[in-house]
Amino acid sequence: LFTKRATFQHWNWPMTMSCCSCAKHLLIFFNLIIWLTGGAFLSCGILVLFKRDLNELFSLLSHDSRLIPSFHNIGYILVGVGALIFIVGLLGCCGSVRESRLLLGLYVFFIILVMGGELIIAMYTVLLSDEWDARLPKTLQKRILTYNYSTPQRFERDLDGVQRQFACCGIDGPLDFQYNLDYKLFDRHLPPSCCMSLLNGICIEVDAYRTGCYQAVNDHIHFYSKLIVAAGLSIALIELTALISAVCLCRNTLYDDDFD
Repeated sequence: LFTKRATFQHWNWPMTMSCCSCAKHLLIFFNLIIWLTGGAFLSCGILVLFKRDLNELFSLLSHDSRLIPSFHNIGYILVGVGALIFIVGLLGCCGSVRESRLLLGLYVFFIILVMGGELIIAMYTVLLSDEWDARLPKTLQKRILTYNYSTPQRFERDLDGVQRQFACCGIDGPLDFQYNLDYKLFDRHLPPSCCMSLLNGICIEVDAYRTGCYQAVNDHIHFYSKLIVAAGLSIALIELTALISAVCLCRNTLYDDDFD
């Protein structure tokens, strides 16, 4: 019986080493991709924090909303997630090159943590879509009723920036301003940001953008959301493959860690 077991182990040894080598190279390759993904998240977070037109857009959308986070929070979340993914990718590369059970074990723990965080973000996005479709347009339309032509505050400045950036007017269109008090006081003139060209410094309804800002921003976000979903699924598949490879490599590592 002992002879048969030893013969089986001897026959199974090359297959084990081959699988271990394959898992090692797969892990290095996928972690290089994860490492670059972390750098991309960091770059996007820094861009979100310092790009002015995005600041105006997210500031406008976060008015009177409990679910939509403030602009700077989004930037900080992207920077934090990017830094964590960057460290996890580096940890996976080092653990696979050294074939260290300690580093690979830490890598498996953190990759599960990252995937759990991504699942939470996905669930939060579902809640955010309900807020976006149901409550946000009505909330912004109510705010337009108090749009101040004479002394613009934060909301007015944010809306003006979005209207110029997306070539839109109001939430559903220029008619959103018809019940505004200043619209009547200023002889039915629209805010200057609603027009591409002004007549004697005045924006009239005939020259105003016909598209509402909700539709313009919605089309913009839906276009990029498809790219984000595709990228997210690709990253999740890469992380899952890297997780399986790390577990296989950790189980088949024969040597204890030696950091001397």
